[in-house]
Amino acid sequence: MNRLAILIDGNNFYKGCQLNFNRTDVDFRKLGLKLAKAIDGELLRIYYYNAHVSQKIDPLGYQRQQKFFDNLRATPFITLKLGHLVYHRIRNEHAISSQYFPTEKGIDVQIAVDLIRLGLLKACEGSILVSGDSDYIYAVRFAKDLGSNLYIASFPQGGSTELRNEGDGFILMDYDFIHDCFIRPAPMARREPYITPISRRPLSYPPQPRQPMVQFDPDEDFNSHEYGALLEEAESLPPLNNEQEDETIKPADDKGTNGSSEED
Repeated sequence: MNRLAILIDGNNFYKGCQLNFNRTDVDFRKLGLKLAKAIDGELLRIYYYNAHVSQKIDPLGYQRQQKFFDNLRATPFITLKLGHLVYHRIRNEHAISSQYFPTEKGIDVQIAVDLIRLGLLKACEGSILVSGDSDYIYAVRFAKDLGSNLYIASFPQGGSTELRNEGDGFILMDYDFIHDCFIRPAPMARREPYITPISRRPLSYPPQPRQPMVQFDPDEDFNSHEYGALLEEAESLPPLNNEQEDETIKPADDKGTNGSSEED
């Protein structure tokens, strides 16, 4: 069985996962074993390349990245190789902004050198380059000239077609391939299927039966004759008087009803 080294371009892999699946929680140990098994090989080692985030400019991003790096260092058969980021201030028409635009330095060179080094040392029978960056085309050609079998693995979207064609073989990391390498459980609705550059037709769903609309008529049970009788009965009633007059009891007069007084 061929021993294989896997080289992962961390930044390119992160952007590809975000673009294709809208998530980045990948178990790289599982991914490496699955990539090696896809071409009937045995995993020798995984080399993961990334760049340091500045603690001064992005302290929160630095803390998250360090936690991620610690997890990688604790994973067997994974070697972490780091470059650095150069931060450029964003300029506008009026002044220099307080925001920065980072660019990686040293990652492409490290990957290219390791591809050639593994070929010269004959440390493994083949390598898998996990990237979609066309800048590695010349390094891939040189490694193949040294007698190494070199395979390319990339996502359906965002990868270079020239780089795919340059390898001895290609592994498509679509959702069906990578879904069991995610750490967290899959959400209820995954971002599938994606629209590939070859086919731009959107996803179509089968038509659903339409529920009949219930018509409601408020005057359906209205009886005009009954309503007229009730109206006439209401008009014949005396008006209501809320003010009740006080009934007073008058004392009896000493005089009779005829107005004369009794005589002794």
